[in-house]
Amino acid sequence: MRAGSRPVSHRSRLVLAGVFVLTALVSTQSLRACTAFLQEGLFAGKNYDWHLDYGLLIVNKKGIAKRALLLDPTEKAAEWISRYGSVTFNQYGREMPNGGINEVGLVVETLMLPSTRNPAPDDRPAVTAWVQYQLDNSRTVGETIASDKAVRISPAMPIPIHFFVCDAEGSAAVVEFLDGKLVSHTGEQLPHKLITNNTCDSSLAYLAQHNGFGGTKPIRKGSHDSLDRFVVAADRLKAHRPDDSKQSPVRYAFDTLAAVRQGDATKWSIVYDLNKLEIHYRTQRCSETRTVRLRDLDFGSQTPIRMVSINTPHAGVLTPHFTDYDADLNQWLIYYCVRHTPMLALIPDPLLELLARYPDTTSGT
Repeated sequence: MRAGSRPVSHRSRLVLAGVFVLTALVSTQSLRACTAFLQEGLFAGKNYDWHLDYGLLIVNKKGIAKRALLLDPTEKAAEWISRYGSVTFNQYGREMPNGGINEVGLVVETLMLPSTRNPAPDDRPAVTAWVQYQLDNSRTVGETIASDKAVRISPAMPIPIHFFVCDAEGSAAVVEFLDGKLVSHTGEQLPHKLITNNTCDSSLAYLAQHNGFGGTKPIRKGSHDSLDRFVVAADRLKAHRPDDSKQSPVRYAFDTLAAVRQGDATKWSIVYDLNKLEIHYRTQRCSETRTVRLRDLDFGSQTPIRMVSINTPHAGVLTPHFTDYDADLNQWLIYYCVRHTPMLALIPDPLLELLARYPDTTSGT
């Protein structure tokens, strides 16, 4: 056990598994209407839809030793030292991000996929927070996909999600776990760099039925259906002209997110600029754009972790408004989000403490 970590009893870990199973169900609902894409010119977009809008933007450091939090104590936990720093959007606590970008321009985002079935236990060590693991360790889409040879997602964390991954080289992938195996679509298998909440194959098949993509069906703009949103986003990506100097690519990406937003359910709209390594985002509470410049941040392990509320009242560049990580605030976030989620409201405090203390098990090298 690393310095700063606390032993967790077999019984506690099994109960904690129940917490995460319930959290998985919540995440399923929260990701029900998400859309993610990579626009030509290296601008990635993501809508996050849910009934809660609280969260933290967290600056994660490189050179940090970590051991995966596992729900099944019989599994072997993956251990690693983070190679890259990152900035992540976290709603259920530090080290459990919804998505984010690392300092070399890898973006990983999560979207609900009901047909997900994670791999069964084998000789590979396991992780639960697959997003943070990839942001810590991978530079490219290719490295992300290749990591499946070394680690796997634990089946004891049955969140039915798939992942949208893109990098600063312009590559993108949809990574799905189907029938217990990783299935990736990239390159020619991903002619349209986006995903919603159906499998990549079914989304592409549906797209092919529509005007402009080989079929005759009209495009249903304004529909909340996952497949229709896929078509609307694909149509906008197809129409984008990155050489149009009169059209801001960040604005175009935000307009695409607006075209597939789910009314008041859309809490955060995020645009990642992979050229400048910047995050631009808007929230339901504030339509003004906030910007995080990764080049302004210190990812070294010898300085404090930094954070800022996603709903900070400040607009524009947020660098001056980051503060040192506050474990109490992280704990409050976990408690608030759980207590305001009906499916989780009766979970006892000691179980939430275990999740809140997990970041204490990490340490600088």
